[in-house]
Amino acid sequence: MKLRYLYLAIGALCSTSLISCGDSYKEKVEIISCVASEDALTFEVTPVDMKHVDITTDADWKVLVDQGSGNWLTVSPLEGSGNATLNISATKNTGPKRGATLTIAAKGAEVQTITVIQDGYKGTMYNFADLQGWEKIGMQAGIEPFAIVDSPDCEDGKALRIFTRAGEEYSWPTADRFKVQTTTQFGSGRYEWRVFVPEMGMNDRASIGAFVYFDDGHELDFEICSGTAVDRGTYNVKSDEVLCLVSSQANPFFTDKFAIKSNAWYTLVLDLKLENGKYLAEWLINDKSVKKQLLNFGEKEAYFRALCSVENLPGMGDHPATRENYALFDYFEYAPYDYSMKPIPEGQLPPEPEGVTTRWDFNEDGVIPTEWNNAGGSISGGFLHLPNNTNLSYKKAVGAGKYTWEIDVPSIGIGEKWLGGGNITATNVAEERSFSMFVFPGTQNDRAACQIPPSPGQMLVRCYTESMGVYSVPIDPGKHTLTIDLRLKDGMYSAAWIIDGVIVKIFDTWYTPALFQFGFSFITFANGGGWQGDKETQGVYTAKYDYFEYKEYE
Repeated sequence: MKLRYLYLAIGALCSTSLISCGDSYKEKVEIISCVASEDALTFEVTPVDMKHVDITTDADWKVLVDQGSGNWLTVSPLEGSGNATLNISATKNTGPKRGATLTIAAKGAEVQTITVIQDGYKGTMYNFADLQGWEKIGMQAGIEPFAIVDSPDCEDGKALRIFTRAGEEYSWPTADRFKVQTTTQFGSGRYEWRVFVPEMGMNDRASIGAFVYFDDGHELDFEICSGTAVDRGTYNVKSDEVLCLVSSQANPFFTDKFAIKSNAWYTLVLDLKLENGKYLAEWLINDKSVKKQLLNFGEKEAYFRALCSVENLPGMGDHPATRENYALFDYFEYAPYDYSMKPIPEGQLPPEPEGVTTRWDFNEDGVIPTEWNNAGGSISGGFLHLPNNTNLSYKKAVGAGKYTWEIDVPSIGIGEKWLGGGNITATNVAEERSFSMFVFPGTQNDRAACQIPPSPGQMLVRCYTESMGVYSVPIDPGKHTLTIDLRLKDGMYSAAWIIDGVIVKIFDTWYTPALFQFGFSFITFANGGGWQGDKETQGVYTAKYDYFEYKEYE
């Protein structure tokens, strides 16, 4: 029995020994090295550059691209042997943030993964299926220079067509200058237009514009024209080419010129980054950078409306246009940077500031309030009466505040030289700097320029400041409440024009209290310059005011 147990023990030891010896003969598997230089990539909404990933290995490898149901990411090559570089590009993202995964597999190697993220679209796209979000500028009687047309070269099949007329009568200074501008203002970011440039009249004074504008000192442009004979020679412009100008109108001023082919579509990009608070501007034509310049101002000094235009302008050629010149605009797009200011839409005001309100009701017949200087006006029946070429001016200096009055609007024939209303004007400088709101009949061209066409018998409210120009709104004769709400925004005046409680226009200027001291007056103009009309008045017309209220903001 003891011997039996001895044999069993010896057998167990031998079995253990054999198992141990067997392990030492198992095949060893060599681990192959396969390394990717990146494990994560991020693309901007509108990628400019291709991204690259280096693969380091001695093995054969393949790349699997998982981008869900999309097809926005391109990777090349998708397989190879040994060391290689992957070239990775992304299309423009017009939707939310999206991602993809690249899996790199090599036999005998650890799998490598690369996570790809593309930022979500945060911009504003105008496709010109209509003109929503735009306002027309430079309209004239008897012509509609803007049209939405079919275009197979556009993704949505639609384009905005703008044209100007041929002939001396449509050249400077009474030129066709037809533009649309965004009702929203933008700061730093990427401004992009896609424009078709046709053949233009040789040496015509006509231009196609894609530009941004704050005021005359803060304007950045693409302008395309045939050019003068001298310029065409200087820049060696061929017969099938036109000139493209990129420019800043001031701060600093410069213009660079390039020859481009006509009868072609172009993507024009103005890229405005911020560098130490100033705009770093870059102009690109079909993704090729043609100009980069650090400007003397940034978002605090200027922010922009974007414009599309065709204009008959001096300097663009040697003679008035010899043909109808036009352009097609496929789209305009604005895309902000993470640090960009929020866009400013039309028609919104922050809460009204605190202040002290003073009101004059003009209820004492024959008595002019002591705070006012009278030049030809009168008070009777509870109204201030101001006939042709009279005024009533407030003695004290004014500034940021809310100016409100009720006016009884007379009915006056189209084109008669007559305006009546309120005027806030600088008193310490020779040049005109003002904010005004006048009622007038307007010429046929004035009436054609309105965003809302006036009906027969209607008058116009002329909202104006020099840095904006004229913005007119139709109004029926009779009693109306008009308001200019003048506020300080980042130390500069911003004006809102309000008719019967409805904001019709807001505009930010560069005017500051340090530069300009203002006074206020009611004025009735008659039979003056061409800006008032195109015919003499047919009689004496009186503007009647029920009250005036001035809230001086703190």
